[in-house]
Amino acid sequence: MRRVAAYFATRNYYRMMAASAKSLLNHTRMDRVWFLIEDDDFPEDLPDVIRCKNVSGQTWFTPGGPNYGTHWTYTCLLPLAFPEIFPEENRILRLDDDVIIEKDIGPLLDMDMKGNVLAMVEEPVRSKFPFRYFNAGVALMDLQQLRASGRYRNMIDLANREKLTAMDQDALNVFCQGEILKLDPRWNDAGHITERTTDPYITHYAGCRKPLGEKRFAELEKAEWRVI
Repeated sequence: MRRVAAYFATRNYYRMMAASAKSLLNHTRMDRVWFLIEDDDFPEDLPDVIRCKNVSGQTWFTPGGPNYGTHWTYTCLLPLAFPEIFPEENRILRLDDDVIIEKDIGPLLDMDMKGNVLAMVEEPVRSKFPFRYFNAGVALMDLQQLRASGRYRNMIDLANREKLTAMDQDALNVFCQGEILKLDPRWNDAGHITERTTDPYITHYAGCRKPLGEKRFAELEKAEWRVI
């Protein structure tokens, strides 16, 4: 099984994305890490394991749509199109740029998804949907199944038609109910958003926390790239 992860961000978040990726590569052997960005080249040198895709000309999500001009950026919708963006990959780990990898997450990347299309940590329902709700800040996605079923196109249609509370996260929860493997909270310790754990593998600075103001992000920004 290839170990592949993807980040996505507008220019304002490049620094945070790079810091998070350093924490990933410091702890985990990866086959490929993708940066979906607004430029052809990243503004700093990157290790060979990282590849960039310019998504500024994306056509999946219509400018002026209900989720395009919100406080979220349009890049927060891109995971819904991952089955097309990464046609060569069967599985990918979707990562928010406000996460820090604390330990080797190889066991997560290599895990048996037991036929599910997603694997995520559960969070209290904060949306309008009356069912078990999961946080997509760390989401293992079976792209092969999503492509085969075509359901990702329904998610894209939803995002272009209706206002979503949490962008791609809402659409993933709506269309993948019953096919989401519940992960242990250690894979996405997001403070008040998910159940807390005393031994996190991934810390998620979600909600009220400001990642760029955190000492650990500042240290990672200044650190050299180290790939294991």
